[in-house]
Amino acid sequence: MTHHSQLKKLLTPIRSTLTDQLELISSHCCQCQTCVSQCTFLANYGDPKKIADNYAPGEMNSFTMPFECSLCELCTAICPHGVNPKEMFLEMRREAFDQGEANLPEHRNLRHFEKRGTSKRFSWYALPEDCNTIFFPGCALSGSRSEITLKTFEQLQKTIPMIGIVLDCCMKPSHDLGDEEKFNVMFNEMKTYLLAHGIKTILTACPNCLNVFSTYGTEFESRTIYETLELHNLPTTTKSTETVALHDPCTARFNVSAQNAVRNILKRQGLTVTKQKHSKTTTLCCGEGGAVNCISPLLAENWCRKRVEATQGQQIVSYCAGCTQTLGKKTRTSHILDLLFATNSALTGQVKVAKAPLTYFKRLRLKKYLQSHFQVATSRERTFQPPLKQTGRTTKKVAQKAFLIGSLLMTSLILVLKAWTL
Repeated sequence: MTHHSQLKKLLTPIRSTLTDQLELISSHCCQCQTCVSQCTFLANYGDPKKIADNYAPGEMNSFTMPFECSLCELCTAICPHGVNPKEMFLEMRREAFDQGEANLPEHRNLRHFEKRGTSKRFSWYALPEDCNTIFFPGCALSGSRSEITLKTFEQLQKTIPMIGIVLDCCMKPSHDLGDEEKFNVMFNEMKTYLLAHGIKTILTACPNCLNVFSTYGTEFESRTIYETLELHNLPTTTKSTETVALHDPCTARFNVSAQNAVRNILKRQGLTVTKQKHSKTTTLCCGEGGAVNCISPLLAENWCRKRVEATQGQQIVSYCAGCTQTLGKKTRTSHILDLLFATNSALTGQVKVAKAPLTYFKRLRLKKYLQSHFQVATSRERTFQPPLKQTGRTTKKVAQKAFLIGSLLMTSLILVLKAWTL
């Protein structure tokens, strides 16, 4: 049995089938229309029971429809009976992928982004002696804010001297796109390595990464860095009396501990958080959730517009780099770490935030700096990759062309990078 097969057999989590989910939703959804009134996606396709009862695997609509759901769980949060349609739509995505119809061209850039994150070039595991806790910053934060990522790590070291850092991707894109096999193999290879080296606690900056580790890495104690930062001395920065609108990421919808920690941090910085109709459990998706922007940009734009309009012109603060980037295209938006490590610049909209393709430069420079300045007992670059499968609409010719273009682009970026310093 190959290493790939062993990982899949040993570590693949047990989940319900699509049939189970369709029957569950059909029997529990009372069609009260509460969720439909709050969700444009459901308004387009009908309430969860209607969708479950009319779902026909194999029809074209069945392959594309579930990819328009943000998987944000607002429907679950406001459902009077606690019905969770997200799991049904996720199973629909997996079914479409298994049938070879979900490897869509629209998702190609996202999948390439994920693949680079897990590659030898971009990944790095740095574990000092007696390390049992790691900082997992995630792809978006380390790319858009490499300097602030480094400052955050240095701040965590003051409280946890033996903390390590892992630059890698949590594989949420594959998970949400329905590529269950790739997600399981890649995530569990990472999990196996960390467990074998004595890691017990995962501190994430990204709520998406936290959800992945909390769900599929139950052997660890996982939480956000904000809960750790709240309990200890914050960076010595200029306090402010500004009023801001806090955006809770939809992936932190049910994470009360993280929600409270972020609010306490902002309060300690002197900031006032305005009360909003959609916050905490009933927060709105920024538009990036579930990769909906790839398939239906107009639907994603609708979510973003609703979120921005609800703030009534106030500066937005969030604790998800993805949300911050998406909302920042429409209005002044800061990451909470901007406010901790670059307060004045954050409040005036002058924080230097990298955008693609510069984000790849930033990630490589961060890795290079850490390799030069951080003493470790154990380190590695991830070289493991699952076997390549050609499925559905992505032909071999298209894949080869995309790989060639991507390779040429990355080679050019690396050459430019050599002239830069962190």
